[in-house]
Amino acid sequence: MKNKLHVFWIYLILFLFQFTNLSAQSKEDTVFTIPFHMDAKLLVFKGKMNGNEIDFAFDTGAVQGLAGSNVIEKGGISKTIKKTTLSDANHSKKKVKIGTTDLMEIGGFKISNAKSILSDMPYLVCHDYYLLGSNVIQQLNWKIDFDNNLIHVSLKPFATDNHYFKIPVTYINTRPFLTLSFEGMTYKSILIDSGFSGVLDLSDKKDEIQEFLSTKRSESLDNPQISLNTGAISQIISPTSTILLKQLKIADRNFSNIPINFESPTTEKIGIQFFAHLTHETIINNSEKAYFLNLKEKPGNFEDPNHLNLNYKKGKVLIAGKSIGLSPEDNEVEIGEEVLAINGIRSSSFEDECQFNTWYYSLNQNQITITKLDGREITFRRTALK
Repeated sequence: MKNKLHVFWIYLILFLFQFTNLSAQSKEDTVFTIPFHMDAKLLVFKGKMNGNEIDFAFDTGAVQGLAGSNVIEKGGISKTIKKTTLSDANHSKKKVKIGTTDLMEIGGFKISNAKSILSDMPYLVCHDYYLLGSNVIQQLNWKIDFDNNLIHVSLKPFATDNHYFKIPVTYINTRPFLTLSFEGMTYKSILIDSGFSGVLDLSDKKDEIQEFLSTKRSESLDNPQISLNTGAISQIISPTSTILLKQLKIADRNFSNIPINFESPTTEKIGIQFFAHLTHETIINNSEKAYFLNLKEKPGNFEDPNHLNLNYKKGKVLIAGKSIGLSPEDNEVEIGEEVLAINGIRSSSFEDECQFNTWYYSLNQNQITITKLDGREITFRRTALK
């Protein structure tokens, strides 16, 4: 009983933290339109916190917003309150403070007393972003126009017709979840995580998945790799298998040739690239508990991955990920190996982690040439999934 009461109070506290007030400058049926970009892999648009212009990174997978020292320095946080425990996508945990913003503005909508976790995630701080979480996102309705890079926001749900494919969602602690199935297996709690820049991540720990992966390995269709997974407070290098799924079913719709990463630890989630690649528009009608997709007729295949992954640590650029047996270059580098230069730019020329991160996340992945410490150059290219 004691443990159950402890869990109850945790959820009660989280619920109270998420309470905010919402108002609009205009009528309830007003729609505000804001340009966005995905230059650094996430969907980013401009908003305001306490009157200060801030770049918001749209993250339905975060229970609350996440503000780093960059946001605090701009005056985006009004005050701090008691601590809570933050658990990221890698299941790492850390005690962090909670901050409040007196006034947050998205288009003409004003949200008071918005709560945010206070923690420095290098990716966000280096790009000068604030992570807009689902505690705010769920209070509004959104239409994301991927063709024109425009995000529309409204108090009322957006109109749809039979042309749109409807995905029913459930909410747990303000975050949206959907159900999907493939190969006779059904998953009922897949997080819709727009803060995840990939397509689909699932855990490889279940017995049925182990059997599935074993079959794919026997058919040489498992695309093994070692990858760097970045969470809000941690980075983990772990083995991953990517499967190009012939059919994935969501609601009553089948999707073809969907790449899925199987790894652990991970939060099972569907990412922003699923929607950006497959839809002209994605409508998030939170007030109707549904997503509506204006699907492309011929979206083509997802972009092939370049499995080379680099990481900056203590003034050095290191190999943090690569495929295993998918290209001859795999055997030329080791995880943790120091790199002398990338595309002719010496690693020593980066002043700090932020300078490297902002450069690296905008790097064209079609072809990356590294220079080893012995002077040899090795080029890594995108590799088609089997």
